[in-house]
Amino acid sequence: MDGSIQWLGFAGMGLVVVAYVPQIVHLVRARCTAGVSTWAYLVWTLYAALLLVYAITAQDPVFISLQAYQLVALTSIYLLSRRLKGRPCEDHCGKSANPGPEIVMPSDRPITNSDTPMPSGS
Repeated sequence: MDGSIQWLGFAGMGLVVVAYVPQIVHLVRARCTAGVSTWAYLVWTLYAALLLVYAITAQDPVFISLQAYQLVALTSIYLLSRRLKGRPCEDHCGKSANPGPEIVMPSDRPITNSDTPMPSGS
């Protein structure tokens, strides 16, 4: 491959790196598995391993780097989600860590989110 265009592949790889970071950080910090499909991450881990073998065979440095990173990131997410299975954080339980600001009405009585009536029919 022409080295002058290879930087595009590495730029794309940078976007892939950035894309996985929020999921990994949330799993580690919040210890939360809400919305994580362990089966999907298992399949994606297997695909990354197979494509890494192909990339090594093709001797493409961008593809090798991309697949090696994806294999590490996907394996991390899969293993963390298996270990923490069934542990949602407060944000995913319907309880908000930040209930929102209080609204002060002219009566000087603060109104909180719990005072707000639910719309009918929903």
